[in-house]
Amino acid sequence: MKKDFLLEIGCENLPSGYIDGAIDQLTGFFEDGFKAERLNFDSLYVTGTPNRLVGHVQGLPANQPAREEQVVGPPISAALDGEGNYTRAAAGFAERQGVPVGKLSRIRTERGEYLALVKKIKGKSTVSLLKEYLPRWISSIKFPKTMKWDDSGFRFARPVRWIMAYLGDKPLIFKTYSLDSKPVTRLSPYFEECLPVRGIEHYYSLLRENRVILDQKERRRKVEELAAASAAAVGGTIVEDEDLSAMVANLIESPVAMAGDFDKSFLKLPREVIITALKSHQRYFSVQGKGGKLKSNFIAFADGARKNKGEILKGYERVLQARLADAEFYYREDTSRPIEEMAGKLEGVVWLEGLGTLAGKSRRIGALSRWLVSSRREKDRGLDGTLARAAFLAKADVASEMVKDGKEFTMLQGYIGREYALVSGENRAVAEAIFEHYLPRFAGDEMPATPGGIYLSIADKLDTISGCFIQGLEPTGSQDPYALRRNAMGILRMLIEKELPVSLPAAIARSLELFAEEGLVSSPAGGEELGRKIEELFAQRFYTILRSQELDHDLITAVLAGAWELPGEARKMVMVLQDMRKSGTLTDFVLAMKRITNIIPPPLRKKSVSRAERYRLLEGLASGRVDELHFDSGLFEKESEGKLLEEVSRAAVKLVNLRQGGNRFRCFDILAGIVPAINRYFDEVLVNCENKRLRENRLFFLLNLWKVFGIYCNYSDVSGE
Repeated sequence: MKKDFLLEIGCENLPSGYIDGAIDQLTGFFEDGFKAERLNFDSLYVTGTPNRLVGHVQGLPANQPAREEQVVGPPISAALDGEGNYTRAAAGFAERQGVPVGKLSRIRTERGEYLALVKKIKGKSTVSLLKEYLPRWISSIKFPKTMKWDDSGFRFARPVRWIMAYLGDKPLIFKTYSLDSKPVTRLSPYFEECLPVRGIEHYYSLLRENRVILDQKERRRKVEELAAASAAAVGGTIVEDEDLSAMVANLIESPVAMAGDFDKSFLKLPREVIITALKSHQRYFSVQGKGGKLKSNFIAFADGARKNKGEILKGYERVLQARLADAEFYYREDTSRPIEEMAGKLEGVVWLEGLGTLAGKSRRIGALSRWLVSSRREKDRGLDGTLARAAFLAKADVASEMVKDGKEFTMLQGYIGREYALVSGENRAVAEAIFEHYLPRFAGDEMPATPGGIYLSIADKLDTISGCFIQGLEPTGSQDPYALRRNAMGILRMLIEKELPVSLPAAIARSLELFAEEGLVSSPAGGEELGRKIEELFAQRFYTILRSQELDHDLITAVLAGAWELPGEARKMVMVLQDMRKSGTLTDFVLAMKRITNIIPPPLRKKSVSRAERYRLLEGLASGRVDELHFDSGLFEKESEGKLLEEVSRAAVKLVNLRQGGNRFRCFDILAGIVPAINRYFDEVLVNCENKRLRENRLFFLLNLWKVFGIYCNYSDVSGE
């Protein structure tokens, strides 16, 4: 007979940021644990509030299913004598298994026929399994920080005050360290009063009666509804913020909203300063009127407050007043002097130990951003000036009182820099570049919209990546303290979505050169090795982007193994191969390319081929300078040899033009055109002939083709063709 199971872990207020992780872990414990013990259940629901983590399993069987276990004994040749009687070996095996020899059976294996025993093992009861696993699961939940509150050794994010569990209609009693489970719950961990729980349904009805909203999604909806209604009551609407809604929903379990006020004089502060003070410090919702202009109101929440709401609100207003007064002081102090004065202080602000100051970083990103702009086909002298000025001022707000506060206003970096730039009389393009060079800040964040912001953002992020790699601070495993993966993803998104003709390897090399000019890279060889490592970081992030777009793994891997430079073009190349696969034309194309690859001796294929060498060979084929290509066309004997060289040279001219003029993704259309010549060559030419001179010449000819065609793809990585 199936039964439902309910677990409640009651604790003092969990930090809002810990709850989702705890729910995920508890879900995993239930799923993995029940699967390992062969306990199939109907459904699983895990949720949480600041005061309780709850798991509800429906349809658990009373016991594990019985199972059979086969124990193999001696071979038949040793178990039976010549007359078919059991030997001492058979009797000894049966005795060890605790059964008469008559219970043994014969089985066939790959090694021959053996004596064996099939044991039927009764399943354990679900009660005993839960008592075994629950203490382990509860104490194994990981948090960023844990604490102890007694001498039992139990560690949790906050003190666990009670545990309640029911299996069917009966309480499940077990011990977790010094804490015994009991059929009771509490409305608050700070109330000593315990409410008896008479069953699973009774538990849910108790929470409903006391206005505790257990479900996270329902609680979040309630928070948003109450906030919107309270804002409407003061003639405004909520400034929507999904993160704040989720945060508040994890701070309370019985939402009560109230509208408060602050002094209208604070509305002179920049919009985001006010919103940040309300959200980050106090977890209040901002209210706006018509046209999106902020009102001097806020919406706050209290957990289950039924009395003294007026006093609670006064306390909220008093704390907020002090925080806004701090912001007003910082703003007044910062705007009393021009922003370039703040920028001058960056010479004394260390960026990373061993990599100089923020002033040095500003100079590098200014130089790198202007280098990036040089790749544009259309020139814009005004953009160079914007980048030079924006780079000089980009980090100036780090020296401001607002950002130096070190609390919630620190996150206004970039935004407050833009505001200060405008107050100081800088032009709008410079001010926007200061703000936008931090974008995108996270996955799904907005992208820079202005040319100055785009190029300064790429330069700043690439400078950070290069500097960290120089200092040996590259990401390892799950550790990425300087967000280099996120920065790489942001650069790739900008290059792809803005369709910028920027060579990523060249940009990496230029970034490292700027560090070398300051004496921060030991040698050119060291710079090349760092460049390869940084390119690998980008390739890993690029792979993630392309896989998220449902492109085939092998095609992505094949293109990224080539000498790709422009992420946008490389993405289109993968899409072309995907379309070829769908249309059925990929097989013949890849097989022809693999014929060249497969005949090259493995030692030659394993040698590293630089991007520069591949393009030098391409240009040699395009220009007809075959004397530089280490083969002699005068030794060609078959017409198909000369024909292939002719077709390849013609294709090489087109490929060189593609590199110079864009649309590199059309390379596969060009290469597909020489497939008939490749197939004819291999049908008519014996490459590994007995004549050493001819054999080596043919191999060097094909080796050059392999290197050139490898610019675009490693065809060996394409599977199924």
